[in-house]
Amino acid sequence: PAYSAQRFETWYKRNAKAQQAQYSKQVSYFHGCYVNYNFPKLGKDLVKIMNAVGYGVQLLDKEKCCGVAKIANGLYDQAKKHGNININSIRKAKEEGRVTLGTSSTCCFTIRDEYEHVLGMESADMRESMTLATRFLYQLLDEGKIKLAFRSDYKKRVAYHSACHMERMGWVFYSTELLKMIPGVDFTMLDSQCCGIAGTYGFKRENYETSQAIGSGLFKQIKEVAPDCVATDCETCKWQIEMSTGVPVENPISIIADALDVEATIKLNS
Repeated sequence: PAYSAQRFETWYKRNAKAQQAQYSKQVSYFHGCYVNYNFPKLGKDLVKIMNAVGYGVQLLDKEKCCGVAKIANGLYDQAKKHGNININSIRKAKEEGRVTLGTSSTCCFTIRDEYEHVLGMESADMRESMTLATRFLYQLLDEGKIKLAFRSDYKKRVAYHSACHMERMGWVFYSTELLKMIPGVDFTMLDSQCCGIAGTYGFKRENYETSQAIGSGLFKQIKEVAPDCVATDCETCKWQIEMSTGVPVENPISIIADALDVEATIKLNS
């Protein structure tokens, strides 16, 4: 995958003071490697949404890769070293009254579950302080704490792919329900099927044919549905689906951000 000319962290540093000064409510953001190095727009989209509903966004004091690639390749000591840094940063955010949001289902699952179950790390005290951004937004909407307004001119045919980690956490509901709230979205739920990338598995030359075979049913269905874009919460699913179908793939947060009527949303939450 291509690298961005500017890291998300570089962009954020120019906006950090405004995030802290202009909003009484705050969240922390675990942006992950993908947002920082490959696709900063997703991080910017989250900031756009959170600001519109009255929340400032702070980065964690220290952040390292969630470690999923290291875990998948047996580099447990390295993964644990980075995991400790992440856990301590999320703990500090919790102590300061901030929940930590992620936009990657893989990062969320790794931090919440695999740190303890695979790496044997003590993380139970901070587990519920790490959550997916769509889950956080849906819960605020469901509790009547925020409102969203959408552009009347936004139209898009969206097919949603359930990433394996999303299904494991049971969080597909939150992303799909938010997408269905957008009046201009023509929504299709794709059949549950792994895309075949399986973390770093499908990136390896020797696994390419097997990876493509695993995802072939999904790729065929996407081509039959012919959506404007596929939505998924996993960046590696995005790369696999785009390469294998030619259909653009977007995170639900980016779709919400593009469809959002920012001024109307700010007024509703003032």
